[in-house]
Amino acid sequence: MRRYQTALVILTLTLAALFPESSHAALPRDGRNCYIFVHGKQTTNQSYYYWSVARAYWNDPSGITSGTIGLVMSPYPFEQRSFYVVNYNGSAAWWDATAGGTVAWQILNATNGGSDNGGNRCAYSYAQGGRFIVIAHSMGATIMDAILGNSRPGDPNYNYAGYPLSTVAQRISYVISLSGAHRGSELADAVCKGLSSVCGFIAWWVASCDAATDWLRTDVDRNVMTYSNAPARNVWLIGGYRGLASSVCLSGQDDGAVQYASQFACNGLATTPYSNPWVCGNLYKQQAFGFRNVDAAYEDHFQCKDCSQWGQRIAITDGAWYCGSAPCQPGTIIFNSSPTCAILSSYADQLW
Repeated sequence: MRRYQTALVILTLTLAALFPESSHAALPRDGRNCYIFVHGKQTTNQSYYYWSVARAYWNDPSGITSGTIGLVMSPYPFEQRSFYVVNYNGSAAWWDATAGGTVAWQILNATNGGSDNGGNRCAYSYAQGGRFIVIAHSMGATIMDAILGNSRPGDPNYNYAGYPLSTVAQRISYVISLSGAHRGSELADAVCKGLSSVCGFIAWWVASCDAATDWLRTDVDRNVMTYSNAPARNVWLIGGYRGLASSVCLSGQDDGAVQYASQFACNGLATTPYSNPWVCGNLYKQQAFGFRNVDAAYEDHFQCKDCSQWGQRIAITDGAWYCGSAPCQPGTIIFNSSPTCAILSSYADQLW
């Protein structure tokens, strides 16, 4: 961890000195790195049958990236980045063979040098020294919790149903979670438990209580933490706090779909009303270790993956940013205008 902190201080100072805050010029990359994208919940099963649906999930509607993966935007040309887009059934429960099982098998394929269903492949396989970074959004992060938390002998569902969980955990470097539904969503509670007709109506993108929504409820018997141990690789947490109309149904700060207690994988009640800049620290996560805070951005649940919102980024409790030689105090404005895709464009390779 100290290695990461020291490196980040240097990078932050270098970027601040050489580039205007709004430019976020990307740093040179090791060609071994490959980015594996795991999308979130879908209202239908089309992302399982049609890779183009999963690919479109990451598109940048603002046009900044000219149709490439919106999350890791230019100015560093995306053609020089190695990537793989996973497609799975986003309407199924996170543990289902067509969801979590498919994600595990496709990540294995990526690390073996195979292509995704759109023909993209990592430049280097695991055997050739490739390095694999998973970027997961929403329910995609829930699935990664299940994979990494059941990858070791002694884990409650070790290599569940024959999925190659242990191999996947061995081969990836870490996960970056964007508005992850680690503890579920109160909107799923509203839809599936009928707690509020108003909230059920507002949560229009959930549409119905399908299997995915049911298994994204905040109840303990639906939480991935109940069926997993600590992740075998670090999961870095980035949250959003630009609420939507649906925020009236969520506790504390939220991104319009997932409350902070879930985005930051907090222990205790999944409905604890955390508010900026105070979130659960790295020692108070849903598992004893493996979850690490990065920061929070003024983005809603969708904007964190599509480069469409240039808002403030703030330091949070136990966040990753350093101000000089010391951690930035919670509440410090890290950037006045910066989408998550720009931050990952510069720093995704620098986590440990």
